[in-house]
Amino acid sequence: MKDLPLRAAVAVVLLSLLGLVLWLGGVFQAVILGVFTVLAVFEMNAVFKAKGLKPFIIPHIVFGGGMFLLAYFCPQFFRGSAALAVITALFAALFAIAFERAVNPKRSNDDLTAALAMLVFPVALFAFFALVGFAKDDHSRIAIICVFAGVAMADNTAYMVGSLIGKHKLCPAISPKKSVEGAIAGLIGGALGGVISFLLQKLWGFNVSILTHILVCFFAGAIGQIGDLFASTF
Repeated sequence: MKDLPLRAAVAVVLLSLLGLVLWLGGVFQAVILGVFTVLAVFEMNAVFKAKGLKPFIIPHIVFGGGMFLLAYFCPQFFRGSAALAVITALFAALFAIAFERAVNPKRSNDDLTAALAMLVFPVALFAFFALVGFAKDDHSRIAIICVFAGVAMADNTAYMVGSLIGKHKLCPAISPKKSVEGAIAGLIGGALGGVISFLLQKLWGFNVSILTHILVCFFAGAIGQIGDLFASTF
């Protein structure tokens, strides 16, 4: 648990940003989500570069970072549909990636594959946040709280319990430090995140049942752990 202070500091910063996103919504939410998407692109690009690949990432930065602003400011051009705006941005990025590969003989097919993979993970996954809405007074706040509370509680509970009492390796070939005990604790932590999100919804005057919160956070935490294992394969 040597890196616990660093994790705690990062958690404070991220929770502060999350609080502002939830409270302000609107363009602030669109900008922050765009920044997070771009940072995730750079992180994945660093992983691929370490493996000798050079994916073309400008479309990911331009369209991935801008799709939230597009969904927020320009829904009238997409029949009022944020989903259509996001899909348009993703297809534009796909076309740009394919076109660049066609005209750039120095770009290998492996580079192309890496670029396409990054369009799915993380760009397309972040795109789902554009679908929950930007208004600060609707149920999109609950959806965002549940996703972050479930994943954050699952991740940190798994880390602490695994570091303290973890003995049985979960997937040693992929991530040697992860344990069965930590994974089980993570599932419980995700469900506890549902209790937290249930209490926080009162700030907006909502009254969604606690069972709904627990189930959504439980599955968000479980999917987050699977995603963590998947990321460890790179």
